[in-house]
Amino acid sequence: MRAEVVAFVLSGGKGQRLMPLTKDRAKPAIPFGGSYRVIDFVLSNLIHSRIRKIYVLTQYESRSLEKHIFEGWTPIFGASRYNFIRLLPPKLGNKSGWYLGTADAINQNKSYAWADKPDIIDIFSSDHIYLMDISLMNDIHMDNCADLTISALPVKCKVAAKKYGVLVIDKNWKLIGFEEKPEKPTPMPDNSEYCLASMGNYAFNLQVLIEELVIDQHKKTAKDRNLIMSDPDHYSSHDFGFDVIPAMLKRRRKISIYNFNDNFIPGDNKNEKSYWRDIGDIDEFYEANMDLLKPKTEINLLNERWEIFTRAASVRPVKVNGNSKIYKSIISNGCIINGAIIEKSILSYNVVVEEKTKILGSFIMGNNYIGKNVSIKNTIIDKGVYIPDDTVIGFKREDDLKRKFTISKAGVTIIPRKYRF
Repeated sequence: MRAEVVAFVLSGGKGQRLMPLTKDRAKPAIPFGGSYRVIDFVLSNLIHSRIRKIYVLTQYESRSLEKHIFEGWTPIFGASRYNFIRLLPPKLGNKSGWYLGTADAINQNKSYAWADKPDIIDIFSSDHIYLMDISLMNDIHMDNCADLTISALPVKCKVAAKKYGVLVIDKNWKLIGFEEKPEKPTPMPDNSEYCLASMGNYAFNLQVLIEELVIDQHKKTAKDRNLIMSDPDHYSSHDFGFDVIPAMLKRRRKISIYNFNDNFIPGDNKNEKSYWRDIGDIDEFYEANMDLLKPKTEINLLNERWEIFTRAASVRPVKVNGNSKIYKSIISNGCIINGAIIEKSILSYNVVVEEKTKILGSFIMGNNYIGKNVSIKNTIIDKGVYIPDDTVIGFKREDDLKRKFTISKAGVTIIPRKYRF
């Protein structure tokens, strides 16, 4: 079905649980998988789905993200009324300013949504790792004549607790409730271990979206969620999950659910089906990167028919010298390996590793130097770090804490950007 679509990509999140990786960059701008940034996944999905009118809403520490979009993505789209990618930061002026929530961010830019009179407004988060043909979701939305369609995926209740928005459904998959990051998610009717997690991806009818945003706009802004829940007709945090969608459900808007398990992309195979990761904290971010190194990957970055596009941060070749040994790893452009052992690790662009060094189960971001006889295990090293000879990282928690490194719940050590030993 041919439909006119405009997409809004929400990219202003602070990513507090990903500190220190988000100290001076937005969450969607974090390097991922060697050559990519997190936002590359949603933008690539939109391009492959033939959605070419895209607004990226920025806010927190947006310099790195804006540079990435301007240098890597703007050339792909060019400048046209039919194909574009445009940045929409908060703006000062009458009745505008810092975005208060996801719904408020769209509300402040609803004139852009209205300009082209599209059939569908897609609103997507930019901090998830997945491959998705969004046109299939939009087709379901049009076929159902829905006011709103929410993409969702069954996940274990213990995984979703306090992390994901949860759709409460009946046995016919009809939406009967919405829980925003509940402590005890309501399980699916046919499986007590699983609940239906919202992926934070929405397809809206344009007129309905504008109406709901206007209604939400006129509510008093509140941060106290108990206050909002006690009087949702008058208070709002201006968030789609917590405020707008429950209000739509109460007004009996026609809300449909798109089961991400039904999604299919060209070149896909059964093993890769329905992979989706929310990189909400350090451990989830680390595990999503390590997923790329599995023998049977759940997400295929080598699919020629669904490439993940990005801005090439280096065009220099990889060079491996001496008695280097590399196992089950990703080595990106510009890396120089001088007689080192690298196992189950990801090296981003322009990383130099000297002889007799061992790197195990780690993610090394770009432009780093790692000296001789260094040992690194279960560590994320941000950009621009110089590691001197004979340094040991990730083996002794006490030593890493003395250096004031962050250590995650699962024991992953994080070295911040431009750290000096």
